[in-house]
Amino acid sequence: MLKRLALLASVGAAFAVVVYASADKAADESKQLPVPEMKFNDVKEIAPGVFFRYSSIAANDPKIPFGGSNHTWVVFKDYVVVIDANFPKEAADVIADIKKTTKKPIKYVLDTHHHGDHAYGNTIWAKEGAQIVAHKNAARLLKANGPKQWEDAAKDRKDIKDNELKQVDISFDDKFELKDETQHVVFMHFGHSHTSGDASAYLPKHKILCTGDACVNGAFNYMGHSNSASWIKCLEAMGKLEIDLICPGHGKVARKDLLAKETRYFTELRAAVKKGIDDKKSVEEITKGLDFPWYKEWTGVGVAETDMNKDSVKHVYNELMGKIDHDRLGAAPSPLDWRTAPTGVAAK
Repeated sequence: MLKRLALLASVGAAFAVVVYASADKAADESKQLPVPEMKFNDVKEIAPGVFFRYSSIAANDPKIPFGGSNHTWVVFKDYVVVIDANFPKEAADVIADIKKTTKKPIKYVLDTHHHGDHAYGNTIWAKEGAQIVAHKNAARLLKANGPKQWEDAAKDRKDIKDNELKQVDISFDDKFELKDETQHVVFMHFGHSHTSGDASAYLPKHKILCTGDACVNGAFNYMGHSNSASWIKCLEAMGKLEIDLICPGHGKVARKDLLAKETRYFTELRAAVKKGIDDKKSVEEITKGLDFPWYKEWTGVGVAETDMNKDSVKHVYNELMGKIDHDRLGAAPSPLDWRTAPTGVAAK
């Protein structure tokens, strides 16, 4: 009888632990910021004084207008901080939306990297009185290669043709911090990921990470200027932060597990390409053999269906074959609409 009572007591205790653990998990989840449901060009306040704008995009579908990068802006006591500059035309659209949410002046704009859909709008933000902030490598690439790339881009976009390239005002190495009694934003460089000059914006008070293209939600990973091995390490470093929401450079707002999806994509892609190289297969053969069912479930497209993914295979292949000079990446421009015209730079 005593043994039976002891057994029942132990079972009851174990059940209580599970119940309490489930309750604690539910309580923790209830404290998290909700993931907003959004349509293209919607603006929503995702945390007190923090707004997100979802720019139009569709993987490998030129029929859907490319709205450039997503945007997050943070309303401080006396000013506004904006993440990403976009193209000139879209920058003006975003400024109009910001003015619907606050009358405070826009003081800082972060270029998360040097690509046109994240930095060419600098000129428009500067006219609003904002200072442009970027990692030193992004500033270097925009200064060294920007003028020629801007000139080339002006052939395809009137908003670029009608404006002038604006360089970075403030560059930083590892961190650039902004804080008052209302908000706290830290611009952080984790290393060479999507580009050598990637920067993310972390809001520790709200547990929000704005990643630029270092983390995207969908089949939007342009790898032409990336270091895929380093990119994985950067994502792992981001994962050490306390995060409720990720505001990606492209795609919808997501939970922290988006970092794991991105990491899995690059890890499995590198492994598949490495195996193909070991088996003496060509890039084309490796690409045709790719099959990541989970990737299609996440993005809606097969891993080998888009031009951008095909180019990613070639990029990783060149990396593993020692044909990529990562220090030179960014010397050639990324395509203005990389969904249908991927490119990259390989060392000769």
